[in-house]
Amino acid sequence: MGLFSMEGRYNRAKYFWVMLAIAVVGQLISVGIGIAVGSSGGDPEAAGAIGLIVGIGIAVVYAFQVVKRLHDLDRPGTHYWLALIPIYNIYFGLLLLFKKGTEGENKYGPDPLAGK
Repeated sequence: MGLFSMEGRYNRAKYFWVMLAIAVVGQLISVGIGIAVGSSGGDPEAAGAIGLIVGIGIAVVYAFQVVKRLHDLDRPGTHYWLALIPIYNIYFGLLLLFKKGTEGENKYGPDPLAGK
């Protein structure tokens, strides 16, 4: 159940902290690329290409975490695409952060809070 898996469930707190950590790491990588290009006089187009690849990788990892949170809400991972609908995506993001997951085991796995 690592960052590159859609198996299992994330409760609200774990989802928040994992997403925050991914965002911080992504920002640090972006700053590092910018510093490396600026200090070495490197090619900005190459830096942009590297940044694009890193951004796509981070977006994929984000998607995996959203699917795990959806599983905690007993919703299929395909609901991830609802985040692309303007205005609704705000509601969707708040739902992922604040709605309590289903209690007990569901079809996606055991309750992440069962042992607490």
